[in-house]
Amino acid sequence: MTASTLPSLERKSPGWRETRRLIGTDLDRVAQHLQMPDSWAHRAYFFCLPGFQALLFHRVSRCLYVKGWTGLARMVSLFALYLTRAEIPPTTSIGPSALIAHATCVNVFGKLGARITINGCSAIGGGMAMDDIGGGPGYPVIGDDVVLAYGANVLGPVCIGNGAHIGPGALVTFDVPEGGLVLWDRPRVIRDGANRA
Repeated sequence: MTASTLPSLERKSPGWRETRRLIGTDLDRVAQHLQMPDSWAHRAYFFCLPGFQALLFHRVSRCLYVKGWTGLARMVSLFALYLTRAEIPPTTSIGPSALIAHATCVNVFGKLGARITINGCSAIGGGMAMDDIGGGPGYPVIGDDVVLAYGANVLGPVCIGNGAHIGPGALVTFDVPEGGLVLWDRPRVIRDGANRA
């Protein structure tokens, strides 16, 4: 599998109008996820959620970065990290309708498709090799409708196919086909093991 098998990832570079549209799709996704009535009061609440704030500041920093304002883009990204505890550098590309359900300890590097769902303590990044498959040196390319459960990690230059689910605590350092499910082995209980240590 290569990045070319994920055609919907090839999107134009965001200008301000496209950035506003992307922010709107993220806000709609939060409303859909929380299954609350669509009202101004609820939208104000959704707007204040750390996961949405992380995406909002990322969209702004990404637009600044693409326009060549790299220093300002990195400052906005750094401010967002301090505010939300989610690290998403401006070099990261994220498709529309993204959802970060829990922002704490989330790290996102690479190229992500539309409607991605990221839960807390999840990481998408490098550290395994320096090959560039389209997400940046050593970073993954992730398709549309991918779900990362709590504590899931995708590391290295790998492709995650559309609709794949990465289970809680799973560590992925290999390509995952479209619609694939990755789970880690079930832990075992050692009776009276705590007393032996």
